[in-house]
Amino acid sequence: MSRVLIVGAGSWGTALATTLAKKHSVFLWARKIKIAEEINSKNTNNKYFYKKILNKKIKSFSGPIQSNQFDFIFYVLPAKYFSEFCYKYLINQKINNFVICSKGIDKSGLLLSNISKKLLTYSGLYVLSGPSFANEVFDQKPTAISIAGNKKMIDLGKLFISTNIRVYYSNNLQSLELLGILKNIYAIGAGIIEGLGFGENARASYISRCINEISYMLKINNFDPKNILTLGGIGDLILTCSSKKSRNYFYGYNLIKKKETKSIQKTLEGLNSINCIKKNFIISLKYLPILKTIINITKGKDPNKEIELLLTRKFKYE
Repeated sequence: MSRVLIVGAGSWGTALATTLAKKHSVFLWARKIKIAEEINSKNTNNKYFYKKILNKKIKSFSGPIQSNQFDFIFYVLPAKYFSEFCYKYLINQKINNFVICSKGIDKSGLLLSNISKKLLTYSGLYVLSGPSFANEVFDQKPTAISIAGNKKMIDLGKLFISTNIRVYYSNNLQSLELLGILKNIYAIGAGIIEGLGFGENARASYISRCINEISYMLKINNFDPKNILTLGGIGDLILTCSSKKSRNYFYGYNLIKKKETKSIQKTLEGLNSINCIKKNFIISLKYLPILKTIINITKGKDPNKEIELLLTRKFKYE
């Protein structure tokens, strides 16, 4: 039995804690002490899973973290707060194994893995990603994820044996990180398509061409283009581009329908990543027409005109 700390008592953090608490000693760190008190006293987290009972073995707390008390620490808070959290709670501490579960970029514009290497002292660094809506993981429905890191990632994977989560391994940590960032941006575009009422044909074509653009970005950034064919690639892309359960998809949809979007903008990974991705990767918008269109629309340009420009480009070979 391992001692596991999940940093973030939101929907994804609570779902992970529920899965891992079957066989391990799980602690759930909450930013708000009221949530920690509710989890400990009532075994509920009604803000995210209304009227659902949590595993009684989950213990929650808020405030300082003694990182050496845990075999594994999973970071599940929004990516933009990562460096701030590290400075406040983890700096100058020894960490056994650190797992990045957030799919985005820090507000400094840096990748979470690069910040980890700069600020943290750890034995193992990993990225966990893949198609995994929190409510389905919480309900113990079958889910498969990707884990990237060094050889010790096998030990990390063992945490999930005999749970509803199946693990596949990857050797390229930053490739998996890039895929998670991109799928959130492209999910906004899928929501825009839904909001405009373009239909299923358009969505299928859109996802296909997104795969092409992501493969191109992998290649020019010296990653294997075949990495798109993974759970963290095409798996996560299809899921988040096909459902309003995806916050990024829902944002794109509401943007077109002119519904309220400010309440989720602060923690929306796709939107936060759009302005920062060029700081970390080679991006040439000339060869990324879909990404360029999403950027233009989210910055206020007319959606119909931008889509028209996209669709009236010269025909090309696949």
